[in-house]
Amino acid sequence: MLYYGVLLFFILEYVRPVKFLPFLLPLHMNSIVPASIAVLSLRNNKILSNIDFIRLSNTKYILIFLALIAAGVLWADVTYYVWLKFSMVLGWFLIYLAIIKNVDGEKGLAGVFVTIVFSHLILLIINPDIILHPEVRAPIGQESFLGDGNDFSLSLNIVIPYCIYLCFISRSKSMKLFFLALTVLFVIAIIATSSRSGSIGLAAVLSYHWLKSDKKMKSLIGLAILAIIVLSYAPGNYFERMSTIKDYESEGSAQGRIMAWKSSIRMAADHPLTGVGAGHFPVAFGTAYRPPGVGRTQMAWLTAHSTYFLVLGELGFPGLLVVLGLIISNLVWNSRIIRSLETDNASINHFSDKKLFICLNSSLIGFAVNAAFLSATYYPHLYILAGIMETARHSYRKRQENVENGLLPATS
Repeated sequence: MLYYGVLLFFILEYVRPVKFLPFLLPLHMNSIVPASIAVLSLRNNKILSNIDFIRLSNTKYILIFLALIAAGVLWADVTYYVWLKFSMVLGWFLIYLAIIKNVDGEKGLAGVFVTIVFSHLILLIINPDIILHPEVRAPIGQESFLGDGNDFSLSLNIVIPYCIYLCFISRSKSMKLFFLALTVLFVIAIIATSSRSGSIGLAAVLSYHWLKSDKKMKSLIGLAILAIIVLSYAPGNYFERMSTIKDYESEGSAQGRIMAWKSSIRMAADHPLTGVGAGHFPVAFGTAYRPPGVGRTQMAWLTAHSTYFLVLGELGFPGLLVVLGLIISNLVWNSRIIRSLETDNASINHFSDKKLFICLNSSLIGFAVNAAFLSATYYPHLYILAGIMETARHSYRKRQENVENGLLPATS
C-alpha cells in the first residue's frame, strides 16, 4: 500500500492536479501524502531496517546537506529564506526515505519509472503548445520546479533514460514501440523548449548511452535517424539560440550567468565555510556582490543559474563538496556494478541489470550536466535519483547474495 503512495506522490508533485482540480486544494495532498508515507515507512522494515537506512552513503550526504542548510539561521540575514529551503529539502528527504523503504526489485523500480514517465506525458498533453508551437517557447502550466522550458528540459533529460530502460525490459513489441515513441517525443519536447542547457544535457545523455552500447554502429544509425527527425522539426529560433552557446559574449542571458557565477566565487571567497545562507544568493547579489561599477538599480537581483555556483555561494565549499560527492559517488558505485556485470566472473550477469545501471548513470549525468546551467539545488531531482539508485543497488546486491547462497539460480 505504501508503494502506491510513493507512486501517488510522483503524480501529485510532477503533474500538480490541484492546479486543474481546485477542490483538492484544502486537502493539502502535496504535503500530507509524502509526510504520511514517510512516517508509516519507518515501521516498514521488510526491505531495509531504519538503522541500515541511516548507514547508507546517500542518506549521510543528504543529512549533512540538511545540517549545512539549517546552520544558516545563525548568520543569514533573513532566517525565513533558510527555513524555506530547509523545509523543501526535508520534504525531498522524506520522499527519498519512502522510495528506499517501499520500492523493491525490478518491478518496483519499473513502476516508479512508468509513473514518472506518464506524469511528463500528461504535462505535454495538457500543454500541447510546447510541441505544436515551439517557436513561441510556451511555458509549462505548472507552478513548481517544472515552470519553464529550461526546468522542463532538465526533468526530461532525467526521464529519457527511464523510457529507454522501459523499452528494453518490455516484453511485447507494442510496448517497446510505445516507449521508443515516448523517447523520441521527449527528445522533440526538449528541442521545442529551445533550451540551450537542455540541449547540452540531452547530448550528454545520448553520448553516454552510445559509449556504453554493445552495438555502437547500430546505435549510431539510430542517433542519426533521431538527428534527422529533430532537425526537421526544430524551429528557426532553436538554431538561433544554439548559435549563442559559442558566441556567448553577445548574448544577454549568458552574460548574466557569467556575472552571477563570478559573484558566487566572491561570496565563497568571503564566506568559504558558511556561504551567505540558503536562499540568500539573490539578496547577496543585489546588495553586496553586484559586478563592479553596477549600481543597485542598474541590474535585477539574479540567482546563480547554476546548481554548483548556487550551492557554492549559499553554503560555501562544504555545500559544494556534498553535492559533488553525492553525484560523483553514485556514478562511481553504479559504474563498478556495470563493470562487474561485464565480466565473466560476475555471479549475476543479467543484461537487464546492466541496462538499469547504465540508464541510472545516464539520468544522473543528464541532471549533472543540465543543472550546471540551472539553479536546481533545491529541486527534487537529485534526491529522488539518490533514492532510486540506492534502491537499485540494494536490490542487485540482495539478489547477488541469494545466488551466492544457492537461493536463486545464476543466470546470464
